[in-house]
Amino acid sequence: MTRSETGAAFGQVLGWALFIAGIFFLNFLSRVTFGPLMPVIREELGISHAQAGSIFLMVAVGNALGLLLSGFVSRRLGHRRTVGVSGLIVGLMCLSIGFCDGLATLRAFTGLLGLAAGIYLPSGLTSITTLIRRADWGKALAVHELAPNTAFVVAPLLAEAALLQGDWRDAFRLLGALQLLAGCAFLWRGRGADFPGIVPSPGAMLAVLRRPVFWLFALLFSLAVGASVGPYSMLPLYLVDDHGYARPDANGLLAAARVAGIFLPFFAGWLADRMGGRAALVLYLALTGSATVGLGLASGPWLPTMVLLQPALSVLFYPPAFSLLSAAFDDSERSLAVSLLTPISATVGLGLTPTLLGWLGDHGLFGLGFTGQGVLLLAALLLFPTMPRR
Repeated sequence: MTRSETGAAFGQVLGWALFIAGIFFLNFLSRVTFGPLMPVIREELGISHAQAGSIFLMVAVGNALGLLLSGFVSRRLGHRRTVGVSGLIVGLMCLSIGFCDGLATLRAFTGLLGLAAGIYLPSGLTSITTLIRRADWGKALAVHELAPNTAFVVAPLLAEAALLQGDWRDAFRLLGALQLLAGCAFLWRGRGADFPGIVPSPGAMLAVLRRPVFWLFALLFSLAVGASVGPYSMLPLYLVDDHGYARPDANGLLAAARVAGIFLPFFAGWLADRMGGRAALVLYLALTGSATVGLGLASGPWLPTMVLLQPALSVLFYPPAFSLLSAAFDDSERSLAVSLLTPISATVGLGLTPTLLGWLGDHGLFGLGFTGQGVLLLAALLLFPTMPRR
């Protein structure tokens, strides 16, 4: 009998699934809080927009490295302990960031933060799918995915609360303390997958990397992650520096823009089932590409409309994309393909995209950066004939 067949019903272990999702929430919140705080960090440290973008690049590179190393860590510690240890290290890095006073140290600790956060994801997902029977995986993973979508909403609110009471470092000190408590509690009493991870063989990795469809998905995931996280990371700077918004107003708009993202993935899954993965993905590219172009071109009363619309549409990608990914790779290759895709899309979408947007912002071309992102998404429609079918 396989482990997925021995898991419990969803309701019986919902508390443990929420515990794991809570650790993921703090993990993700620690990374995305930089965006809402960036106007203050940039002013205090006296850095350029491009240097501000490089902070996101360090998080992304560290995250990609952590994902690649996760199999080695979980093979030694087991998945459950890996989840707890990841929380402890992320907590320590957040506390360290809370005492940074220069760009060099901030880059170093954000890179380590990204690395510690990266080792969480494979073990967190494995723990949830081990605890819960296969028939309830959809509900369990939906609970898990609430963590990042909720973090996008909470991050601007946390940033403003920290700035009201102290400075930007207080947000990371609080996150560090919460992560340490959560990590210790999970190591002490948490439930998860108490078996070691598996390190894929070089031959298996090469077999996946040689397939053209893998690189098609690498491109699509990189564009999608960039369209979601790139604008989120740099919008506070764009609204404050280019459009004269007060920082609290910019962060309030940023939080409101992400509320729909908590619920729309469920609609996106229904849409993918109803239309088919290819058609739903084409709809995503057309709508999100157009909205991202609009974000770069809009001004006046149209700008807040596009700020609210673009993030809502950007979450429509994942259900149809994973549906097509499942069609393109068989059971023996699918998890390996995801583990190789994620570091690539994280580096490009989470790191290089905000850095490039920041460089354009230094030259007064923030709007051009968003417009360019939208054009690339629309251009990806030309890949439709090469997309796999169900």
